[in-house]
Amino acid sequence: MRMKTRSLLLLAAFGLVLVGWLIFAWGNTDPPSWPVLVADLVAVVGLAVGPWLVLVGRQLVRARDPAAPVYSRVVVVTVALALGGPLGAAVLVLGIGYIRPEMILLVVLPVMAATLVGLVGAGILPWLFLGARTLTRERAARARAEERAAVAAHLHDSVLQALTLILKQADDPPAVRRLARGTERELRAWLYGTPAAAAADLPGAVRSHAEEVEDMFDMTVELVTVGTCPLDQRAQAVVAATREALVNAAKHSGVHRVSVFVEASDGDVFALIRDRGQGFDPTTVPPDRRGIADSIEGRIRRYGGNASVRSSGTGTEVELRMPR
Repeated sequence: MRMKTRSLLLLAAFGLVLVGWLIFAWGNTDPPSWPVLVADLVAVVGLAVGPWLVLVGRQLVRARDPAAPVYSRVVVVTVALALGGPLGAAVLVLGIGYIRPEMILLVVLPVMAATLVGLVGAGILPWLFLGARTLTRERAARARAEERAAVAAHLHDSVLQALTLILKQADDPPAVRRLARGTERELRAWLYGTPAAAAADLPGAVRSHAEEVEDMFDMTVELVTVGTCPLDQRAQAVVAATREALVNAAKHSGVHRVSVFVEASDGDVFALIRDRGQGFDPTTVPPDRRGIADSIEGRIRRYGGNASVRSSGTGTEVELRMPR
């Protein structure tokens, strides 16, 4: 019959209580005969250590863990120590016909060593290994999720936007070729980590994207930048979110002029993108339209910043703030 985990834990706790009781009885009562003492010692230690070995073995077998063979060897060593000492003492007693005092060590020391090996080698260390491996897997999964979100946001900003424009301008082959070439250059630069020389700092990167949006949508971007900072990951997130806000304004506001203000101070980076177009109701945005949620708000929040989008019938404002 297969014992449940709770029953095994209760059995192990009971065994630890019996170990304490055995230690107390050793110093406060008359010792029993050696066969009885050996039997009690082996039974109590087995009761205290055995359930932990069963629990760890189940976990390793269930997970098909590569540490299972090592665990099996530790169990074999534990059993050999626990049984070898008493059996060796019994053989000596049968051979010489009487019990000598030093034979106590042949019983007590192997059993104590088996207890230590069992608890540490097959009880504590495997649980620590399993916990560390679980934590590592969770961190790796979180890193993969963040990487996927970053890739999805970039593809939305570049490839998907270009495909949308190509569909709209399918009857204009030169415009389609221009969009395809520009998107290819941008995607290659992003994949191989070769940013444009003009994007060496925050103002240069914002200016480069503003010029790109002007060429792509035939609109005017009134850009004002104050201060500068290196183009690290947080600054790149602000630049990418600013570009997405400009693209949204160009596509949906109905106006041909958008103002952008970017300030880099010692404490944070601030950006404000504003248009005086027709605006929109954020609650009516379809769930499959992820430009604001992923490419603006999600991107800024992943790096510890704040993003807010305010829109009405007189225009739209996108405010970004990222700590340095």
